[in-house]
Amino acid sequence: MRSSGLRTTLAAGVVAASVVPVWAAPAVADHDAPCSIGEVPGSERLADTHAEDNPAFERMHVEQAQEVATGRGVKVAVIDSGVMPLEGIDRPSAVVAGGASGTSLLSGHGTIVAGLIAGPHGVAPDAQIHDVKVYDSETADPTQGEKPLTSAGIVAGIEAVLAAQPTQQYDVVNISLAVRQSDPALKAAVARLVREDLVVVAAAGNVEADDSDDSGKGTPGSDAAVFPADYPGVLAVSATPPGGESPSTYVVPNKDTDVAAPTVGAISANATGQVCVVGEVATSWAAAEVSGILALLRERFPRETPRQLVARLQATTEGAGVPQGPDAVVDPWTGAGVVQAHDALTRQIEPGRQGKIETTVQEVRADAQAPPAPERVDLFSTPRAILLWSGLGAGSLLALAFMLRPLLRR
Repeated sequence: MRSSGLRTTLAAGVVAASVVPVWAAPAVADHDAPCSIGEVPGSERLADTHAEDNPAFERMHVEQAQEVATGRGVKVAVIDSGVMPLEGIDRPSAVVAGGASGTSLLSGHGTIVAGLIAGPHGVAPDAQIHDVKVYDSETADPTQGEKPLTSAGIVAGIEAVLAAQPTQQYDVVNISLAVRQSDPALKAAVARLVREDLVVVAAAGNVEADDSDDSGKGTPGSDAAVFPADYPGVLAVSATPPGGESPSTYVVPNKDTDVAAPTVGAISANATGQVCVVGEVATSWAAAEVSGILALLRERFPRETPRQLVARLQATTEGAGVPQGPDAVVDPWTGAGVVQAHDALTRQIEPGRQGKIETTVQEVRADAQAPPAPERVDLFSTPRAILLWSGLGAGSLLALAFMLRPLLRR
């Protein structure tokens, strides 16, 4: 397996400034604590964010969706840098794979992802997070025994999920990570994973500071290579900025993008336990949010297949939904559109087992028969009958009296 030399990146970026230019990133209010992958245990614990509004969740109508479902009983495996056991995050299991350190947490990336999925301020606060650590940090020093993010590490994480699946029965697997070159071993591992009864969610890719090829220029004809998001069966999630700003500043155009989600203003937690607010347009955070919405859908529709759940998600987006027809063009930044959590849970849709939604058309058949007219109910039928017979009886008596009158005179 070839893993060395692969170009790898966190979907949220190696360093925030290298992925989203500082001058271009939407500002976080001075009183808000920003989510930072550099905040790890041992860092100074600062004050929690005071943000009350969550514009990202408001756009997706998450609060209304939580009135229908909260993710209770749903299991989400998070393949990432490790998740700090924090209050409010149900984390019943944790495994280490791919040679990552099992003794320390050197990155807050996985904790932020977990918080967005199922933290106290997350999309599905009652879902379970199953931690699968596959690398140590974005700036890992191999000479110190630290493990960087590699394709081989993601493969090891997937294999750990597959090994536990018979007993754990995961519902969603979140991979907010990306490599820019395909790896046969990764492709094979993903193929085995998508055959399971679960949804695989991955980040569709961010613009990097060193993006110099056409894939990062932001033209509709470009198509960035991002894995595992580009593999068949994976739900690829991009991020969208607020205020109608062009996403090309932040995310790569990827024709395998299935849906998108807003991220700025979402509330999560740093690995120090600090409640924090997301300040970047980043596909790591968008993929986590969509994994949370899928947890809501799994609770709401427990008997549906992964394809049916994805079909609901795509058919109810803020955009036009999945493009149809042979000449359909996929939006490389948003796919079917921005997800809408409440609509996905409540819209009257009946997708087939394979995820296909049939459009019903009214049909008039020549042999169709009109239904019989309903029988008219007369509320006064009984009184009328009594009056009728009473009248007949009285008339008969009068007629009889008239006929007997001559006899009575004698």
